[in-house]
Amino acid sequence: MTGKKRHDRRKGNISRPLPPPKKAVEKREDLISKLPDDILVHILSMCSYEDAVRTAAVSRRWQHLHTQLPAVRLCMSMRGLYTSLGEPSEQRVQSMERTLRRRCHDGNHHTVDFLRIIYRKDVPFECKYVSKFVALANAPRLLLHVQCARGLPDEDAGEWSLELPPATTELKLRLHWYAIRPPRVHGPGVNSLRQLILNGLVVLRQEYFLDNVFPSLEELHIVKCTLPASIEITSGSMPRLKRLRVSNVAVMSDTTKAGIAVLADELTTLHVTCSCQTEPMSSDPSWFICPSSFRAVFTRYSSFRLRAPKLRVFDWHCCYADEVRVDSVGCLSDVAVQLAAGRLPRLWDQESTCLTMEDCDKQMKGILRELMPGLRPRKWDYIERKCVKRDERWLCFEISSTPKYD
Repeated sequence: MTGKKRHDRRKGNISRPLPPPKKAVEKREDLISKLPDDILVHILSMCSYEDAVRTAAVSRRWQHLHTQLPAVRLCMSMRGLYTSLGEPSEQRVQSMERTLRRRCHDGNHHTVDFLRIIYRKDVPFECKYVSKFVALANAPRLLLHVQCARGLPDEDAGEWSLELPPATTELKLRLHWYAIRPPRVHGPGVNSLRQLILNGLVVLRQEYFLDNVFPSLEELHIVKCTLPASIEITSGSMPRLKRLRVSNVAVMSDTTKAGIAVLADELTTLHVTCSCQTEPMSSDPSWFICPSSFRAVFTRYSSFRLRAPKLRVFDWHCCYADEVRVDSVGCLSDVAVQLAAGRLPRLWDQESTCLTMEDCDKQMKGILRELMPGLRPRKWDYIERKCVKRDERWLCFEISSTPKYD
């Protein structure tokens, strides 16, 4: 009966639960839909483009908001470690192309600021639609994740080219296996490109990539690539280059003679860095053996040549070169050189080799001797210098003009 209490023999009398108050019901309303469009667009931008389109299709409040997304993320297919994470569907890719075409051909459409595409190089129709997506979006920032089957031999995925639209100023290439070659970049966007990042386990050859002419390029990153031969980065192909980062770039094997030459008239900042590839000495001769399929660990270059008359920042971390030659540098304000002794990586069928502290000391003196003409800071007020030796493995030298406060 209404208003009466239920009786529980174990717990005694318990009142019948009251209905929730009106205010509690109001709190369950869809408050997200009441948010302004710019916040909803920001929420949608964290989803892939196809998920954003589906969300807009099932909700009247979210309708057409996907046409305002500043960042468009298209995932055609993705590979796992050994298998594909979902087989590609040409019908689904065609639907993505139609949706993007309608958005970009609408006279009132919002521009695409950032375009990110994940696809497989060994699926021909995906490669075809990538070119269409890049041209339609005409985005200032472009990121391509290029994958392929792991069983392909080095550079076996074939040559390919990338046509940049006029608005593109930043290009990042994430190439995920050695079979994929860096592209030949062309198109109207080559003249306006200011930042270029090549990141991935790829074989980098001079003629495939670095001979491209980028007249407006100011910043170049080369990360995790493998060198089968020497490369040059020059003002002839990049006349406005100001910042260069060479990170974890290795030679093909410990017997490969490959050097790096940087001849850039406008360069002001140079970083040549590697993850520490040496390990402390061990009595076990099998210590620090690398898998035979992974070779990008040998960061011992045959030579390193530098000519940068405007260089101000020089950073060298855990790399080793048989010869370091500096033709000219600017008035250096920041210098950091760090070397580590220890056992070097090796493959299973190779003899163990070591980098001794004497080797590091010789390398350090050679680098500083070559940099000496530029080690004349204009002001010594905030200069901090140190040359330390830690744990019998590390040798470091640093000059920094950045003010430091206690």
